Amino acid sequence: MARNPFLAPAPRNAWGRLLMDLDSRPKLAFAVLAGLVLWQLPLPVLFMITLLGAVSCHALSAFSQTNRNLWRAALIFVLVWAGLKNGLDLVGGGGFPASLAAGADLGLRLSTLMLLGFTLTLSASPRRLGVGLAWYLRPVLRNKAWQVALSLALMIHFLPLSLAAASGLNQGLSRRWTHCPWTSRIRLVPQALLRVLSQATWTQTLAVAARDLDQPEAWRPERHVSAREWIMALVPGLGLVGISMFF
Repeated sequence: MARNPFLAPAPRNAWGRLLMDLDSRPKLAFAVLAGLVLWQLPLPVLFMITLLGAVSCHALSAFSQTNRNLWRAALIFVLVWAGLKNGLDLVGGGGFPASLAAGADLGLRLSTLMLLGFTLTLSASPRRLGVGLAWYLRPVLRNKAWQVALSLALMIHFLPLSLAAASGLNQGLSRRWTHCPWTSRIRLVPQALLRVLSQATWTQTLAVAARDLDQPEAWRPERHVSAREWIMALVPGLGLVGISMFF
């Protein structure tokens, strides 16, 4: 499954190469553990996780010019929810300093979650993440686990593709129709985006069939996970769980 122009990793150092070489199953385990306890972690620990996510994204070239629109969308998402939290606390009778602190806390936790999510998607291809998910789900879903894995892989593939297409359409419309009113823009861009994605869907369907990704065998791990890889993921993940239980 081909990489998109957005979220195309290019390891900058040894840490980036290590993240890409790590099997997707330990990475998924750490992501789930960290995501579950992220909302209970004290701020000092949260800052450390945020720093780890930022360093990991930098090591995988996430902050490149190509991903600028993606980070802008993520920043808007965080600011909107942090602002809503601040406003709702103010309406509920909270003081301004306390409401501002609550909004900032939510914004920091959302930012950390996004940094970890970007690290995960940058350090493993959609197919590798799907293989890891199928491995976890196989004891429960058995022969249908690969279908969930294929759905996840396609979703991860199409999300940045949709953002890239929407960004290109907006730029093209701005150049061809400089004074385009916003009412026309919100009508034209979605229509054009649907056409672009419908073509991409057909192309991706052919690619899935050509690579036999619609078969259960394509979603089985190619190797065993080493004990070192499990330790690298589970020790810090379980450490975060332990910290969240005492704070």
